Amino acid sequence: MITTAIVGGDSMTFHAIADDGLGLAPLRRLQQRGPMQHGSTDVGFRLDPRVFSLLIALSGSSITELYHRREELLSFLVPTTELALRFELDDGTRRQIDCRLIDAPMGYDARNVRTAQTVGLRFLASDPTFYDPTSRYINMAEGGVTGWTVPTMVPLTVAASNLDTVFSLAYNGNWRSLPWRIRIRGPITNPVMRNLTTDEKLDFTGIALANDSQYLEIDCRYGRKSVIDQTGANRIADLTADSDLATWHLAAHPEAPGGVNDLQAEGTDITSDTTVVINYFERYLGI
Repeated sequence: MITTAIVGGDSMTFHAIADDGLGLAPLRRLQQRGPMQHGSTDVGFRLDPRVFSLLIALSGSSITELYHRREELLSFLVPTTELALRFELDDGTRRQIDCRLIDAPMGYDARNVRTAQTVGLRFLASDPTFYDPTSRYINMAEGGVTGWTVPTMVPLTVAASNLDTVFSLAYNGNWRSLPWRIRIRGPITNPVMRNLTTDEKLDFTGIALANDSQYLEIDCRYGRKSVIDQTGANRIADLTADSDLATWHLAAHPEAPGGVNDLQAEGTDITSDTTVVINYFERYLGI
């Protein structure tokens, strides 16, 4: 398995000869118990942070080169820096996880020789799920609108001014995905983005984006939930009180049977410049 560490725009590939903790994300069941109840009632679960280990091999043509290789590794895996670890399987499948180093790669083991060394690394992933690093993209208003052709001497397209489209997304991950960007670009009035499968919505009723230079951008990720406009101003107050920014997600099977999420985009006063774009990663409980 090819392993690549990524920090910002830099990357380092190394050979992991063993790993531990990459399977099912750690979880704990939540229980409730009434005063007269025998046993307890299961009320679901929560995923816990993931601690996992990699054993990697370092080698050089001399002891000096080996030390330089180790110094390069230490300089790259700085404990204060968040990094992404990408694992690529023999069939081309890629899984990535965001994490931080919690044990510095300083130890030796019995297999060390003067020009080779195995190094154990431990990492903490606050979000214990993996993701396919290829970001997915949906445009709910591709080309803006549907329309029809009027049979005149010069063909003229007359477009509908309302957006009301449903897209059935086949989600292939086995864990829910919180889109890292939903961008609604004008012109559009009263935009609403729904997941009909999960019964969640992002409702901007009462808001108008006058032209294609204006947009609203929603980040649904935990710890980063926000709504901003093209100037970077906070527009979270423009969501209606019954919107579901806290939970809006793309569901995996079995919550969404077969992984199919029916997504609906709505709005009025649109043109061919109007777009509603969703960017997300497919997420997985483990490798």
